[in-house]
Amino acid sequence: MSKVQSDLFSHILSFVRVICRKIDVLEEKVSRRGLKNKLLWVFIALSCFLLVLLLNVLTPLISDDFAYLFIYGDDARISTIGDIVQSQINHYYMWGGRSIVHFIAQVLLLLPSCITDVLNSLIYVIYTFLIYYHIRGRGENSISLFVLINLSIWFMQPVFGDTILWITGAANYLWGTFFILLFLLPYRLYEGKELNPFRQISFSVLLFIFGIIAGWTNENTAGAMILIVILFFLCYRSSRWYVPIWGVLGLIGAVVGYAVMILAPGNFERAGSSPMSLYLMGYRLFNCTLTFFYYCGPLIMTSFVVYVLYSRFYREDRSGQLKLSMIYSIAAIAAVYAMLLAPTFPRRALFGVITYLIIGAGILFYNLDFRNSFLRQMRLGIIVLGLFSFIFTYYLAAKEINRYRNIVKQREVQIEEAKVSGKKECQFERYDGNVYIHGEDPFSAELMTRYYGITVKLQNPD
Repeated sequence: MSKVQSDLFSHILSFVRVICRKIDVLEEKVSRRGLKNKLLWVFIALSCFLLVLLLNVLTPLISDDFAYLFIYGDDARISTIGDIVQSQINHYYMWGGRSIVHFIAQVLLLLPSCITDVLNSLIYVIYTFLIYYHIRGRGENSISLFVLINLSIWFMQPVFGDTILWITGAANYLWGTFFILLFLLPYRLYEGKELNPFRQISFSVLLFIFGIIAGWTNENTAGAMILIVILFFLCYRSSRWYVPIWGVLGLIGAVVGYAVMILAPGNFERAGSSPMSLYLMGYRLFNCTLTFFYYCGPLIMTSFVVYVLYSRFYREDRSGQLKLSMIYSIAAIAAVYAMLLAPTFPRRALFGVITYLIIGAGILFYNLDFRNSFLRQMRLGIIVLGLFSFIFTYYLAAKEINRYRNIVKQREVQIEEAKVSGKKECQFERYDGNVYIHGEDPFSAELMTRYYGITVKLQNPD
């Protein structure tokens, strides 16, 4: 390296250090000034809401959305809440037990799209705050942590569109995980203190009911949720805290809700009588492991790096924070291998797994000793690079979603023209989708045929 190059590198390094120091000073000033800190929180939360809202507005109806516009097992369109109740009764006996989330899906499809988009975006923001509170516990606020959570969701969730933007997928995964994290929050915030008798009874009844709802959402994520509660109980006992009555009743409610979902007659109707062989179990075990490491690999490596940093730069209560982190990490692994009982392992089923891994790694990251200048600069660098990358990937996401939206508009024009001219069918090229938008499944043509009132055929792209 020449002297000129060496001097240039030194100047750049010095400039970066000066910028980092100034940002550190600015961050400290903002955190000390209550009003500016609150305004910054409002700005960031509102930005997250508006960015997700735009993608929700652009995302059209896709695949299963066309199915849940109708009473399940019937050709009648849903028009009332009573229709949705009947639809879910049919669904429970004919297909599966996720009655809570599919009820939400049909309500969202019944509402005007503008209201649905707002509600879905609002639940996303609440979901990110729930992750934040599971990580932070009763600690101090951290704007940088909240930003990193949103970046982690954007970059680490393997199919962001399937689980957050697609209405049916969002109801199953985003909304379902929202209920699960909300149910688990009292267990995370518990400090071993007793409630007065009235609050004890009220909270116990409330958590029992909410436990049924949370347990009745999603097979692998809710199953892992029950494991988390049990692990929290063990953690309480190791700290010599008594296990609260509301906690036990919440667990009972969760088990009841989970059992109602798993024991749905529709699950057995779909499963048929295919035998479970040792070879099949071995294949599923391999497939679960492969899926876990292939799609969660970057987050697993990140978690390992955070653990190494935490072992060197921890702030306080090292063993306690490690226990909390392990609870969510173990639950994530359990949620993966719960899929051994399922015939397939779609990428969207990793939504809860990724959520638990983010919380597990986040607990250790939040409790790093950021009085160390290296750690502060590292955190700043990650946020800057993350936001810079987000700008470009968000543009690509919006562009691709809008492209499919325009395809749908063109199709609807062609369908109307075909009806007017007396044609009996329309042929279109199947849309495969990507990370940011769900694709058209093999049965989409049949669902679109019923919805549009004309035979729709989808051809695979060349």
